[in-house]
Formats: sequence, structure tokens, C-alpha cells
Amino acid sequence: MHTILVPVDGSDHALKALHIACDLAEKYDGRIALLHVLAEGRRAGELLGLVTANTFGLKLKEALQEAAKKTSVPVPKNLLKEVGAKILDQAASKVRRRGIEADILAIEVGEPAESILIAHKRTGASTIVMGCRGVSKSNASSFGSVSNTVFEKAACTCLSVK
Repeated sequence: MHTILVPVDGSDHALKALHIACDLAEKYDGRIALLHVLAEGRRAGELLGLVTANTFGLKLKEALQEAAKKTSVPVPKNLLKEVGAKILDQAASKVRRRGIEADILAIEVGEPAESILIAHKRTGASTIVMGCRGVSKSNASSFGSVSNTVFEKAACTCLSVK
């Protein structure tokens, strides 16, 4: 059984990547390893704009809305961890509903590309499936800098999902 690493950040592209990773896992008897890297420095408004934000629950949404009033202040780390845990839980539920084994990796803090590459080595994943763009401030290209770095440095099959 091979492992497919899927970094999830709550973005539309990450959700599409998760769906495709599940298709691959079903077809090739794989398992999914889910990773979330905290979006340090993000503003609450960005997180409220995520595709998955409507499923965060009232308490978390209210906390993010309160944080959004302080537009110049990044989201506090404890709130980021709550958002990350929710994103991972939702992704794991989607995977398990399809009858696929899901491993939830510890939430990472740091530079996303490096964290993904470290998780790849740690899990021994044979494939990385990730969105071509995530929760990024850059609009420079349709292929994000995180996915570009991961695909350049990873020693495995990589699939970018748009």
C-alpha cells in the first residue's frame, strides 16, 4: 500500500486535490496522509474567505470575525491552530467516508514548502497531490511558489491540481 501526501489549507484547489488523491488511493490501494501548515501572518478575513469557512462552526467563525475587525493584526496562533485542526478534521472525514485510510499528521508551523518536503520524507509518500495555488498573498502566476518549490525538490511523483 502506498502513501499519498495531501497538504490541505482549506482552499478550493486543496479540496480538489484531496478529491483526486482519494480517486488515486481507491484505484491503487493507497492511503492518504493529511498535512496542514499554519498560515502564519494571515489576516482573519483571508481565512473567513476559505471554501471550508462555512463549516467552521459558530464559535470559531465569531472568533475569526472579531479578529477580522483588527485588520492590521495577524490572526493569533491559537486561533490559527483551531482553524488548522478543523481543516484537517474535515479532510479526514471526507477521506474516511470514501473508505480510505487517513493519517493526520501533526499541524506544522513554518515555511509551507519546507514543511511539506519534511512530511514527505517522514511519511515515505510515493506521491504528493496538492493544489497549484493555496492561501497565498501572491498573484504572480497561476502556479504557486509553494507547489513550484515542492515539485522541484520532491523525490517522488507530484500532481498539481487547479
